[in-house]
Amino acid sequence: MDGQIVQQRSSYRQGLVLGLTMAEIMILLVFCLLIAMATFLKREESRRIVAEQALQQQLRENEQERSVLAELKPNAALGEKVQDISGLSDPQAIDKYWRELVDARTVVAEIEKSGLPVKEFREGLANVAALRANGIDVDKAIRDAQIVAAINRAMTKPGQPPVLTQAILDAIDRGVNASGPGGHQWPPIIRMSEADGYYFRTRSAELSPAFRDTLLNETPREILDYIKKYDVDVIEVVGHTDERPLQGRQFSNLDRDLTAVLNNTAGVVSLIPADNAGLGLARAVSVVSVLRQSPLLAGYKIIPLSGAQLVNTDETLALDGSLEDVQQRRRIEIRLRKSAPRDAAVEAAPLIPVLTPQP
Repeated sequence: MDGQIVQQRSSYRQGLVLGLTMAEIMILLVFCLLIAMATFLKREESRRIVAEQALQQQLRENEQERSVLAELKPNAALGEKVQDISGLSDPQAIDKYWRELVDARTVVAEIEKSGLPVKEFREGLANVAALRANGIDVDKAIRDAQIVAAINRAMTKPGQPPVLTQAILDAIDRGVNASGPGGHQWPPIIRMSEADGYYFRTRSAELSPAFRDTLLNETPREILDYIKKYDVDVIEVVGHTDERPLQGRQFSNLDRDLTAVLNNTAGVVSLIPADNAGLGLARAVSVVSVLRQSPLLAGYKIIPLSGAQLVNTDETLALDGSLEDVQQRRRIEIRLRKSAPRDAAVEAAPLIPVLTPQP
């Protein structure tokens, strides 16, 4: 029995290859062939798709060429004219030239549709070519023109004609010089002190005749010159006093009578200040009431302010408490500046501001 089993196992092993029967090997071979065939078919499918796309593209081009030829055949004169104008003899070159003509006509139609005349467009292209021929950057030239236009809009006042080019150049020059070593070019301060002969009555806002005459005749012309030169429109009149206190004043009527003086319904002599802050403001109001009478300053904002006894002539704070009689300290300062959008005209202002330094 053992001999028969060994003989059977030996005969069985004679039909194996690498442990596989012939049937199993045939199945593996068929499977590998199927995989190879699938890969080949996939590659051929990709090639077929590419070939079909190229064929479709060629067909479209042929169709376009046939359409062009169909358009040219009924009108042989047109074809000859195109050939004469282009100077070409190759059909493909003529076809390209014809397509460029069609594209150019489409562009012209779009330009006309936008509202820009073709003549103006041509002139613009000629100007661009001229700028480039002279070494000028077209984009920079456009930006410069936009800047000048913005300055023109900012400087032109409502109801007035556009400002002159020279005025724009002056404004730009002032801006350039403002950043130089000398700092900003502000309008100079007009100072009118007792030391220069500009007097008020003692402890009063009433002007001396000579002071009033100057404010009516000379000062408006000087202010107007600065307004035109520096392009400003706000006139601030600041009243200053020395540090000697007012004696014997227990009340003030400034809250009640200041606007009446500015409206010319009350005289300056009616103002009764109780301290130096009030006296400085009353004197500023007195000067403003005279300047408002000048037709040269009509339309400009004239604002009265008070520096009281707190500002020295060198624009430092007066903190020493000196009781000396200093004529230079008793003065009027006229300052000019450009108005901000929030500024209101003095005619519409119900309150008169007082300059009081903050600690």
